[in-house]
Amino acid sequence: MKENELKNEKSVDVLSFKQLESQKIVLPQDLFRSSFTWFCYEIYKSLAFRIWMLLWLPLSVWWKLSNNCIYPLIVSLLVLFLGPIFVLVICGLSRKRSLSKQLIQFCKEVTENTPSSDPHDWEVVAANLNSYLYENKAWNTRYFFFNAMGCQEAFRTTLLEPFSLKKDEAAKVKSFKDSVPYIEEALGVYFREVEKQWKLFNTEKSWSPVGLEDAKLPKEAYRFKLTWFLKRISNIFMLIPFLNFLCCIYVSRGMCLLLRTLYLGWILFMLVQGFQNIRVLIMSMEHKMQFLSTIINEQESGANGWDEIARKMNRYLFEKKAWKNEEFFFDGIDCEWFFNHFFYRVLSAKKSMWPLPLNVELWPYIKEAQLSCSEESLA
Repeated sequence: MKENELKNEKSVDVLSFKQLESQKIVLPQDLFRSSFTWFCYEIYKSLAFRIWMLLWLPLSVWWKLSNNCIYPLIVSLLVLFLGPIFVLVICGLSRKRSLSKQLIQFCKEVTENTPSSDPHDWEVVAANLNSYLYENKAWNTRYFFFNAMGCQEAFRTTLLEPFSLKKDEAAKVKSFKDSVPYIEEALGVYFREVEKQWKLFNTEKSWSPVGLEDAKLPKEAYRFKLTWFLKRISNIFMLIPFLNFLCCIYVSRGMCLLLRTLYLGWILFMLVQGFQNIRVLIMSMEHKMQFLSTIINEQESGANGWDEIARKMNRYLFEKKAWKNEEFFFDGIDCEWFFNHFFYRVLSAKKSMWPLPLNVELWPYIKEAQLSCSEESLA
């Protein structure tokens, strides 16, 4: 009975894929010049922005009627500088609330359109949800998701990770209520598509490096790892944090030596953490699958094995234009640490690690990679 109701609801509520097949899928990324202009449009259309603008009306009247301009000036400055923060926070909460009320519809779209971990597969889901949210007055524009990647990320942070971290049925029902069966069905579909992608990736799409015998690890080119690190943070991703660090050096010049050392040490530590996090954030799901596949299929064991994995991944990420040179990993030790810290560690995660992904769909393959490492160390 419940299964029939589920199927009936799905056939009624889900926007037909054939309806979008006959026309080109249009997303906000095709209509707006950039994500920034889309973001500004969404802010402009929000209720919070209109309230902020309306606040200037009583303030202007107060300015005219008040004999003392100090208090109106203070309030105006507060509204001017704190208002935009208020608007951004309210808009973010509104998006989260609107999407949380449409979890069942979100799941139906995933079940119907069977997307995998490839962002292109999420274009139809994003277009359907944009239309559905606007037509059902759950959102005030037709542009809730800017692109397919935004929709995929919303699925990850709203459904995939929170649901997967709930270990028992009672916790799932408490958090997601009536959405539980729909979420389970959607996740089942998604995991099956990811498994197909993994099998295809390991066979037909397997990548083999050419001329790897001439490739050198950064540890062979740099005398110290610190030199390699300082060169890495000179790229555009780390420019702002690095400039911030230089600013901190200038600001701390009046501190005593001990406090300055501790302060600058902490700032440098945060800079290193930022660099490490950026490395995993620039990796797409395909890159991560290649990394795990390389670990599983590596023949050599121990330190030599990790050095070989590092060489292969350095070449792979450079060829895929994910990194600007063949220096993604410093050496095998760095490569092993990267796997343990950003992949194996998430298997025991009890909460979200935002902005770092939990890679829930890769958990079976991470376990397989860890098992292959353990077998090699015992051999």
